[in-house]
Amino acid sequence: MFPKDYEIVKTRERKGKPVKIYKDIKKRTHFHFSDLVSTHIMRKTAITTMLSLGMQEDLVRKILGHAPNNKEFFRYVEYSQRLIDESTDLVFEKIKSFS
Repeated sequence: MFPKDYEIVKTRERKGKPVKIYKDIKKRTHFHFSDLVSTHIMRKTAITTMLSLGMQEDLVRKILGHAPNNKEFFRYVEYSQRLIDESTDLVFEKIKSFS
């Protein structure tokens, strides 16, 4: 997706104005993509993606080595609001069909 040396300009807001954040402030070098992506982020992304695409929770837990009753598993899960809305709408439609 991104080349290993792909530079990313990172900014923060200070007093409402964007300010560049440098990896090395003296040399004014920007971050590379690999500097900003950790194994934890990739693990979290993988778990969320597998669950969002319909993989059974127990299978995802097994792949990642989490025990069945481990509550820590869900700290890795981050569903998008769109997926939550679509799932909720689907449940409401099923409920309407019963009445």
